[in-house]
Amino acid sequence: MEKGKIGTKTLEEKRDESIQKILHAAMEVFAELGYEGARVDEIAKRSGVNKAMIYYRIGDKGKLYEEVIHYVFGDTVERISKNIKDELSPEEKFKVYLENITKTMAEHPPLPRIMMREIASGWTNFSEAIVKDISGILVIIKGIIDDGVRKGVFIDINPIVVHLMAIGTILLFNLSMPVRQNFYHLLEGKIDVPKDASFEHILPDIEKMMLRALKA
Repeated sequence: MEKGKIGTKTLEEKRDESIQKILHAAMEVFAELGYEGARVDEIAKRSGVNKAMIYYRIGDKGKLYEEVIHYVFGDTVERISKNIKDELSPEEKFKVYLENITKTMAEHPPLPRIMMREIASGWTNFSEAIVKDISGILVIIKGIIDDGVRKGVFIDINPIVVHLMAIGTILLFNLSMPVRQNFYHLLEGKIDVPKDASFEHILPDIEKMMLRALKA
């Protein structure tokens, strides 16, 4: 066997896989139990990685939480930055932002519950590193809005307000689905009842609503 390999995978690939398992398990546990209720023992059980290895590879519960959020938002910032091209119009750039935010939510189903728990707690568990990741998204939005203002297509507005409108709509639509399903039968024939609750399904309506609100 070639040195540094286990089967057909390198040792580095094995380590990367174990970290992915830890982060995915941690995301589920934090979403279900909240930061205070989450235990490293449960994360170890779900990930199939022993507790000592979790502490060695990542750290304690606080560091785990930080890494989970960074794993999501750090990747989102990088992806949005990569997909926003200079030649795109402000409207097209804004759509790239929205598409990538909804993609992030779709790829990480436990994330909406983690975000709502943080909102309810006053963001008490967000470290400086997490805030830095979120700030990266806000800087991108500000750049898009500033570009739109210069070109006379967007109003001048606080990027935090814009981001909260987008995130709030996406989170509430997703998390209210169970209760909405209970009374959809009362709305039949009165409004168009969405059959698909996916983030991608509601994206066109969010784009239409927010672009109209931003128009100068």
